[in-house]
Amino acid sequence: MVLIEGVGAGRHALRPFLAALLWMDRAAEGSWQRGRRRDGSALNGFWDEWTVAETRHFSADPSRPFADVLVRECPEGYEASTGPRATAGESHFLTLGDHFSRAD
Repeated sequence: MVLIEGVGAGRHALRPFLAALLWMDRAAEGSWQRGRRRDGSALNGFWDEWTVAETRHFSADPSRPFADVLVRECPEGYEASTGPRATAGESHFLTLGDHFSRAD
């Protein structure tokens, strides 16, 4: 299993190749505040740019509507629920081995 994490991990160009898409269902503002607290004031400039870039990215190419699973943080851990739309379908086995030729 390979887990790909990040803002662009569920983007349109990758979705056909994903076995499943998990979405961490947190409000953007809360996540940004958490990052700012974690990173301290030295990285305020980074966060100012990040929030604009992330908003622009998800406006143009949203991932959440295609999530198979929504993960929510709870006081006692995390809870997972069925997402709005399945990416790959049930019992999907993913391999790209047959689609590539080796250059010897």
